[in-house]
Amino acid sequence: MHIAYPAPLPHGHIRQVLPDFFVVRGTARIAPRVFVNRNMGIVRNGDDLLLVNPVRLRRLEEERLCELGQVRQAVRLGYYHGCDDLYYRDRFNVFFWRQAHSDRYPLPPADQFLTDGGTCPVTGGRVFEFSNSRVPEAALLLPLSGGLLLTCDALQFWNGWTGCSWAGKWMLRLSGVHQGMQVAPGWCRRATPDHENNQRWLAADFQRLLNLPFYHLLGGHGDFCADRAHELAENAVASSFLRLAPRH
Repeated sequence: MHIAYPAPLPHGHIRQVLPDFFVVRGTARIAPRVFVNRNMGIVRNGDDLLLVNPVRLRRLEEERLCELGQVRQAVRLGYYHGCDDLYYRDRFNVFFWRQAHSDRYPLPPADQFLTDGGTCPVTGGRVFEFSNSRVPEAALLLPLSGGLLLTCDALQFWNGWTGCSWAGKWMLRLSGVHQGMQVAPGWCRRATPDHENNQRWLAADFQRLLNLPFYHLLGGHGDFCADRAHELAENAVASSFLRLAPRH
């Protein structure tokens, strides 16, 4: 049976940003002429590769991916991501991870669910879930270079607008996205039940997230943040939440 997988969208080259960690900046089409960047993380463990928030690559870059190692696993961290997951399952027969209700893209089925504090795709890592979010959202803390946090939509670092069209840039800015580390305002609105304060509702999750020891961060959008990620995340959470009274 022929499956019409989404075609690769424009993307950059695989870049090594830490020992055994690589990044590809791809794009996501939001509407006609509206493109924003999206990131795939690649974790190498010996000869095995884990793809985080998979982005389909063009043939030559996929060949380079295969030169890094064997693509063994893939993980979806956010509800609104996943359009390329089925391609990687069928192309590489990956072991696939996601949260139980992260099924906006229902295929492929999960081989194992991500659960808070449960089994992590990387030995020595930790799975974190945003338990108060109305849409599934997770993060991975990996023991690379002192601590690497991989997120999807909830926490992002933007150093510029590379990979975004002109319309995409202004859509992001109008939604509240700015340069630097931030709790993504659009995601907060979607993650909060109707008639609740979207900042107060999620404050406890972000306070738990700050208990994790990390120095570096890659979100599903934006740019890689090296060395100062925890410090910048503390400031972003403080500016978003701490002026509000705790939710009871």
